[in-house]
Amino acid sequence: MKRIILLTGLLCFTLTFFGQDAKKLERIYGGIPTANENMVWEEDRTPNEIYTGVIQIDSTINATTIIEAFMATFQPMQDANIMTKQMRSNNAWGSALSAANGDYKSMSDFASAGDSDARMQNQIQSSWTVQFIDGVRLSRFYYNVSVRSKDGRYKLTVTPAGVSGYANDHIQTEWSQIFKKGEVKSSHSKYYDQMKIKLAYTMDQWINKVEKYLVEDGDDKW
Repeated sequence: MKRIILLTGLLCFTLTFFGQDAKKLERIYGGIPTANENMVWEEDRTPNEIYTGVIQIDSTINATTIIEAFMATFQPMQDANIMTKQMRSNNAWGSALSAANGDYKSMSDFASAGDSDARMQNQIQSSWTVQFIDGVRLSRFYYNVSVRSKDGRYKLTVTPAGVSGYANDHIQTEWSQIFKKGEVKSSHSKYYDQMKIKLAYTMDQWINKVEKYLVEDGDDKW
């Protein structure tokens, strides 16, 4: 009898614990984090790390149509994942704060990357490169996203480029600078693992939206 009571108590505790954990994850990320099974980290936890994978789709879909699907779904993904409410209210101060702090290098880096509404850097028939910003609480992470397509498949490569903090809309710290002697600096470690979970989740959402677009929205029946 005692054993049954003990097992029942442990079961209730486990369900309660993981239920609360799931709610916490939903609150932070907007949903339960998922990752596409085809995407992997290469050179993980190094300044040269990338998140990449090859995605197979319907073989009848041509390369140009795949690129069009990524371009059509880009801005909604950017808007949905970039910022918390606090960031939306305060990001306009970023440039002014940089000037006040004499942070001209990061201002120049951001200016060369383009503003948040014009980050398309390269576009040809079978490839596309864009700068993407994702947010984890009060930190932003900047990525260069590259899509190369062939008929029926594409390769998605996400390269971390830098990180900035609260109320700043520019790259404060280049990606290589968050590492020291092969370890993530303590000043960045708080959000580093969360960033990777969020990035995987964001890319999984984007892949799903691209596939949905290719099936439902890209047939020119409008």
